[in-house]
Amino acid sequence: FVSAAASQTKMTATEAPTQKIEPRLRRFSARWRPPYPPPGVVLTETLETFDLASAAAYQIEFAWAGETARQVGVVAHRLLQRIAREGIEHWDLARCKGLRQANIVALAAAGVSRDELQAAAERIEQILWNTLGSERGRWLFDPAHREARAEYALTGIVAGRLISIKIDRTFVDRDGVRWIVDYKTGTHEGAAVEAFLRREEARYRPQLAIYAALMRLKESRPVRAGLYYPLVAGGWREWPAE
Repeated sequence: FVSAAASQTKMTATEAPTQKIEPRLRRFSARWRPPYPPPGVVLTETLETFDLASAAAYQIEFAWAGETARQVGVVAHRLLQRIAREGIEHWDLARCKGLRQANIVALAAAGVSRDELQAAAERIEQILWNTLGSERGRWLFDPAHREARAEYALTGIVAGRLISIKIDRTFVDRDGVRWIVDYKTGTHEGAAVEAFLRREEARYRPQLAIYAALMRLKESRPVRAGLYYPLVAGGWREWPAE
């Protein structure tokens, strides 16, 4: 590389490269669809009926909140996954604070502006500490849960379409109930928390219904869905996902 760079600097303005590469752009047809798996892959299809358009609306969740809020959520989800993997007993406030510089680096690498880095990192710490310090947060990571997973990926056929999802947190409690929990790292300004949570439940019910349907392709047991807001006082909403 050094010799190549040296030879380039010796070229005069009238010299031209010995080889010219013509770039080519190839596009898929607008009618192209990804192929189904080969015959050897067995897929079970759920016969439940869903409004997939409504369920897909959650993908624009952060469009109104800004890129910084989205990246705070990405880093916080990653750390909550670590808590699930390593065990909540290995985490405390000191460890959360000790990760501040690493979180700043992760946020900066994701494009968060310099003047927002400190506040964004502090918000991530608050998400972790509220989770570790609350009864609901500790319950989500209770080691007594069975078949517990974080960022659990599933793929299956729902309403005739191949759907891929990732569940933030799922486990089976002592009563044999399968829980499907979605973390929400946003905040709520104002006193009407219950009304806010009711609206959020209505907004995300279609999404979690699909999660539950895919889980039922794997097993047969009662399923409950939950939304967890660590930055909202009393930020928990649950319902039977039947």
